[in-house]
Amino acid sequence: MASPFFTFKEYLKYRSVSLNAHDLHSPFVFELYNEVIRKRAKTQESALRKLRQKITRSDLTVDFQDPKTGEDHRSTVKKLSRRVASSHSFSYFLFKLINHQKYHTVLEAGTSIGLNTLYMSQSVASSVWTLEGSPQIANIAKRHFEKLGLSDIHQVIGDVRDTFVSTLSESQPALIFLDADHRSDTIAFYLDAIRKHSPGTQCIIVHDIYWSQDMKNSWSAIVKNPAYPLTIDIFQAGIIFPHHPIKKQHFVLKF
Repeated sequence: MASPFFTFKEYLKYRSVSLNAHDLHSPFVFELYNEVIRKRAKTQESALRKLRQKITRSDLTVDFQDPKTGEDHRSTVKKLSRRVASSHSFSYFLFKLINHQKYHTVLEAGTSIGLNTLYMSQSVASSVWTLEGSPQIANIAKRHFEKLGLSDIHQVIGDVRDTFVSTLSESQPALIFLDADHRSDTIAFYLDAIRKHSPGTQCIIVHDIYWSQDMKNSWSAIVKNPAYPLTIDIFQAGIIFPHHPIKKQHFVLKF
């Protein structure tokens, strides 16, 4: 379960150790920091914000069931976006990363109302696959995609643990964004499936690594794993480059 107090304490620790461009000696990470994390393009960013607002300002009411707890909920899309949506800065980061690295196929575990999906679909990626466990939430996202004329998004509805392996095998994504289930055992399941069924995946992003002590422990184990030569902590997420040709390195970067 999410713990705002825990997350806040971890954020203070993160701020005290995070690095900026002046502290980086890895050419790849230096470029990534300057061209992806820090770089802004006002015209491009403004266009993405306008698309985002078409979703986040919606007063449409949605009844849905939490696929993990079975609890029924009612909310508006506007209220739901305040509770579950990533910040514009993080969504924009995904967009920039895909463009910079030229990732043409992307897989997202956890569509929610489709904000991150929207940003990724506006990138150079020619194919965006997205998985969602709640049919009601997935339908809301689908309506947004259709209204915005987004035709390159492949939606898969059903328990994400049940649909992940088959979608992974079919799509063979260059980038995978994990945001469906914030539990260490599920993250371990995802990573094992990626290793077995999509060994060519170049980048894995684990969202909300400081959601809970359990997620922090999961991320710490990933950082220590020699199978992942380059890991980067930007607090909102952990980034894994499983095939980067360097000696094992880990960076905590200001975001």
